[in-house]
Amino acid sequence: MEAKEKIENLRKQIERHNYYYYTRNESLISDMEYDKLLKELEELENKYPEYKDLASPSQNVGSSLKDTKFQKVEHKYPMLSLSNTYNLGEVEAFKKRVEKAIGKDSEYVLELKLDGLSISLKYEKGCLIQGLSRGDGAVGEDLTENIREIASIPKFLKEGVDIEVRGEIVLPISEFEKINKIRLEKGEEVFANPRNAASGTMRQLDANIVKERNLDCYFYHIVDGEKLGLNKHSESLDYLVKLGLKTTSYYNICNNILDLEKSINYWEKRKNELDYETDGLVIKVNEYEAHKILGNTTKSPRWAIAYKFPAKQVSTRLLDISFQVGRTGTVTPVAELEEVEVSGSKVKRASLHNFDEITRKDIRIGDMVFIEKAAEIIPQVIKSIKELRTGSEKEIVIPEICPVCSTKLVQEEGLVAIKCPNKVCPAKIQRSIEYFVSRDAMNIDGLGSRIIEKLIEIGKIKNILDIYKLKDYQEELESMDKMGKKSVENLLESIENSKGRPYDKCLYALGIPFVGKYLAKILSEASIDIENLAKMSIENLLEIDGVGDKVANSVFNFFQDKENLILIENLKEYGINFKLKKQEHNNYKEEFKGKNFLFTGKLLHYKRNEIKELIESFGGINVSAVSSKLDYLIVGENAGSKLKKAEELGTIKIISEEDFMKMMK
Repeated sequence: MEAKEKIENLRKQIERHNYYYYTRNESLISDMEYDKLLKELEELENKYPEYKDLASPSQNVGSSLKDTKFQKVEHKYPMLSLSNTYNLGEVEAFKKRVEKAIGKDSEYVLELKLDGLSISLKYEKGCLIQGLSRGDGAVGEDLTENIREIASIPKFLKEGVDIEVRGEIVLPISEFEKINKIRLEKGEEVFANPRNAASGTMRQLDANIVKERNLDCYFYHIVDGEKLGLNKHSESLDYLVKLGLKTTSYYNICNNILDLEKSINYWEKRKNELDYETDGLVIKVNEYEAHKILGNTTKSPRWAIAYKFPAKQVSTRLLDISFQVGRTGTVTPVAELEEVEVSGSKVKRASLHNFDEITRKDIRIGDMVFIEKAAEIIPQVIKSIKELRTGSEKEIVIPEICPVCSTKLVQEEGLVAIKCPNKVCPAKIQRSIEYFVSRDAMNIDGLGSRIIEKLIEIGKIKNILDIYKLKDYQEELESMDKMGKKSVENLLESIENSKGRPYDKCLYALGIPFVGKYLAKILSEASIDIENLAKMSIENLLEIDGVGDKVANSVFNFFQDKENLILIENLKEYGINFKLKKQEHNNYKEEFKGKNFLFTGKLLHYKRNEIKELIESFGGINVSAVSSKLDYLIVGENAGSKLKKAEELGTIKIISEEDFMKMMK
């Protein structure tokens, strides 16, 4: 399955699981399986940024509230999620990033990471007035009535303060086991795990069910604690207890990586002694002042990270090795395994990364191997179990010829990767064409992976140029399986329409290494047409704002290849646009060019995609979050936290939709 298809498939799977979990209060897969799907999607989207989409579940915190039964309420301050890691090396890297940003050593607070339902509670003069779920991070469900039925959540605090606090509703393991026993006796479906049970319970319209199930809640955060005179996160945890709010009663202040490692090792061994589920530990910078400096991404705070306990390793037999060829020709070894269940899912294949990794781990065909899925795109082979060898195992031989086209493989100097140098290798052609026709490139509908594979197989496509010759084979295309007359007509129309794509999209479609959508736009604006770009020296390229050494060298080398120049000239002959249209160029305005734009609230005159395209057409840049780098915030109806943050920063120009329309004129 190719990257685009796999990403779309993962998004559908995750959205389906979100629907069952958040709307029907059911879990089709385990918590760990769900986390792996999400991690797999995030890794793929990072690896293939051309397929990123703001609507992707990887870009949204929590769940969609489309079918919620509860009233939706906007959070005054967004409820972000935490970045996850599974190894101490990344914890150390996090510590270095923090201290580089704040310019000094820092204290860290290490807490247990509970596995339940995140909530945000508001108290006025010490009285509980509202309780919201995380929801999608910006908007939550009003669960106040159900929250009032949880005995460990006080309706009145010990001090009459105005405060917003965050916590985790959990179902104790002992209660979970009792509930499942009763449900089993009644012939009802049992809950998959305590987290799903807690989440499903809180979304019951009958508050009496919440009361019966003896849910518990632990608090871990005070929103805007500085207004209460608090300067550190550790002080806020102590203050929560003082107010009568329950915490896990455990936190540890650490000053160095050794202290963090000791605490992590301790809880990895002791976590099973707790009466609630914990899937890891949360590491937070202690000082609030540092929180301000570090800030947040669109999804996660930069001042905190979650260390998740390693997944359980399982053993299975490595039956064989297969080889995959990527768009650039890199050959990747893949382990073919005796099917095994890992965290509730069946696994038959696992990554071996590269041939150096195989040698280092001494992995052989026929070995019993340990595999795990923690934080990986696909399951990976951890090690071979040499003690179980019988002598019949075979060493893995690095292939000398391409598994697809039989061309002799090469290894570039200083690189681990083995590559197929054949520019007409069917695997490379297929992946190049899939990239070329993708939505963010030439946007040609109707050329999916299977159709491209078939066209290559029957000799109708040998390179990108052949896409524009397909109109000569209309009748043959119509006779292909799963095509038909209408499908072929739509495909040919889409191919013709692609000739009108903007210069930056056509430049992106060429697949120049390290040139994504954003850089393609920068390069198109700086060069006006591809002939100018082809003439630029490395020094010229480095003068372009946003272009670094790696990109400059890559672009320069691309245009030194005569075959690439011939390809571009041939594409021009077919009508492909490699020039910034005069209208586009003339549209650029100083108040737009290079400026960062963001919109919030409901817009009356534009759809989201429309306003984004307009901003880009005038030379502006769309961003996804409020920060000091934002130039304009366009405000619609019912604007929320983005507006508030922009007002607090004081450096951002806040304009209405009408103001934006005037700017365009």
